[in-house]
Amino acid sequence: MRNVWKKHKKRVFNALRIMVSIVLIVLIVRSVNLATLWSVLRSADPWYLVAALVVSMLGVAVRAVRWQILLRDQAVSASLRELTALWFISFLFTNLLPSGIGGDAIKAYELSRSTGQSAQVISTVLVDRFMGLFALQAIALVALLFSWWLIPAQIAIFTVVIFGVSLLIAWIISAKPLWDGLAKRLPLFARLLAIRPVYALVSSLQSYSRGALLRAFGVGVSFNILLIAMNVLLGYALRMDLPLAYYLIFVPITSVVLIAPISFAGLGVREGAYVYLFTQAGTVQAVALSLSLLVYFIGTVAPGVVGGVAYLLRGAHGYRVAEEG
Repeated sequence: MRNVWKKHKKRVFNALRIMVSIVLIVLIVRSVNLATLWSVLRSADPWYLVAALVVSMLGVAVRAVRWQILLRDQAVSASLRELTALWFISFLFTNLLPSGIGGDAIKAYELSRSTGQSAQVISTVLVDRFMGLFALQAIALVALLFSWWLIPAQIAIFTVVIFGVSLLIAWIISAKPLWDGLAKRLPLFARLLAIRPVYALVSSLQSYSRGALLRAFGVGVSFNILLIAMNVLLGYALRMDLPLAYYLIFVPITSVVLIAPISFAGLGVREGAYVYLFTQAGTVQAVALSLSLLVYFIGTVAPGVVGGVAYLLRGAHGYRVAEEG
């Protein structure tokens, strides 16, 4: 029985994620008038859509720069062109794989395969993801300090808590004395660290220079400004008239929510988060849902299409192995 579960649990969890997405999307769509939703989407200003698309593509290149900074600090050599292609390809698999982090797994697998430095590459992918989210939460916190009266109390509290949790995670990862102390007091923890790949990964996570982390954080801030700008442009396309502070605080929250691998590629969760947050700011539900759909297509599907072309040009072998493994 245990072997049967181990063999099929991945399919079961994937099926559950798909079901969660379907249920959430049905519930959200039933709460809006489809004719109104279509009218809102159809009336979107095409020039703002094009501008948002350009910003989205530029954001992918900026993320590649951030990743390269971390890789160089770990003595992993990779060209910016290669990393940009891998980022686009990761969007393709983000759209195809049930988990929202499937794209990260593909990036890590492919670069590990070409460099032979698995622990360092996986470490950079994890730190890259964390640095991006940390920079985004920092932006949200600063925006909250200057516009706290606009934001509902529960959302403001959530923003502060998430930033605090981010700081705690950063401290735990970097606190080598803490890890050494746990290894001395907990035999199971010591045995875990004795596993060579685990030890290599932990060592890599704790070896980043302060300069590299600061540069990566700075680039992360630049990327997240682009991410928020994309949302603002899409809001303009839908003729949303909202203070910038709402975008600065709401976009980071949606990014955090999407980390949870509870739905297929974040579908349903993203839409629910946008509808909940932006209706708090007085946006009509159909417009908030339209914004989430445009963010998905401009920010995820469009880069995924570019990634599909890059995938075909590079050859498809190897990626299927990463998913099956």
